Amino acid sequence: MKTTFQEIINDLINQPGLGMFIWFCIITFLIALAFFIWALKSGQLNDLEKSKFDMFDENKEKEVNNHVRG
Repeated sequence: MKTTFQEIINDLINQPGLGMFIWFCIITFLIALAFFIWALKSGQLNDLEKSKFDMFDENKEKEVNNHVRG
């Protein structure tokens, strides 16, 4: 009983549930890839270290407090 690669793939896709799972994985991967490319192009990942040091900047803290109170 010889089966070709194409027959094996067709059998996997035609099984109930498994084909849907494969398509779900492919679509999820493409959506994640689109968001990752968007993050790279918009500069979201340019400076990951800056945000954790911003909380120690006194000028920004005063601006936030004045904006909330005023």
